[in-house]
Amino acid sequence: MKMLVGVLALAAAAGLVAAIAVACGSGGTDWQAACEAAPAAAAGKHPNAVAEARKALLSNGNDPRLEIEVVDLDSCTVEVGWKSDQPQPTASVVKLLIALDLLDRSGVPSDSDAATVRAMLSASDDHAASRLWQQLGGPAIVRRQAGKLGLAHTSPPADPGQWGSTQMSAEDVVAVYRHITAGRSTEEREFLTEALESAPRNAADGFDQHFGIPRAFPGAKWAIKQGWGTSEGRRVLNTTGLVRTESRTFAVAVMSTWDDSIDVTVATKALTTATGALKNSLAGSSKLT
Repeated sequence: MKMLVGVLALAAAAGLVAAIAVACGSGGTDWQAACEAAPAAAAGKHPNAVAEARKALLSNGNDPRLEIEVVDLDSCTVEVGWKSDQPQPTASVVKLLIALDLLDRSGVPSDSDAATVRAMLSASDDHAASRLWQQLGGPAIVRRQAGKLGLAHTSPPADPGQWGSTQMSAEDVVAVYRHITAGRSTEEREFLTEALESAPRNAADGFDQHFGIPRAFPGAKWAIKQGWGTSEGRRVLNTTGLVRTESRTFAVAVMSTWDDSIDVTVATKALTTATGALKNSLAGSSKLT
């Protein structure tokens, strides 16, 4: 299996306003929230948003499968949910668990270790991830973090060496972001989110990781972890992260797979369109940019 990885991203929620705030990925945002406990369910709150997002993927064929979870971190409620409890391959999104496991062991790293973690999260450097995956025990990382965070739909890869085939649901990915914003120390939270805010357009492997959230929400502040690649004959594309509008903050996970015969350019465009359709439906305005 060959796993690539990219920047996360998608955001959506009923509270989106007619103007989305300042420049994205600028760094320095305080992402502290108070939504570590399970959010109040509100599935079906935005059926039109889900329908439009699904349409964007279904129109391209190739057996698309989609999961969505959007949580308003201010009200701690689920704004959008679609098959959010069904596991899919994470690709590079599992790097969030690797980073959290390292922090649990030794706190915020410094010097070369800090550079390694930042490269893994921001540029989605696979070499850095593989080094830490082996150093921290591989599949044991996933089991430890799933147990600690109560991730009910998360499991390590069948092949211990293929970290990108770790399985997680959209619900569990959002739970990780809730933990980062509400369950870590200020120093740890800022270390992680500053790396996620700084995700460059081109990842370490050259892949354009500004699909999904960054492209669909060009005016919003974001902190993302994307995922892309192939796993078990499926093309994997995931956009996940934190998104802040002028008035609200959201944790978002939009996870998708197709038959791997689909062209990756077509797939990334479809996922970005799905993200944009979700945003517009939730905002109730086609004027959002």
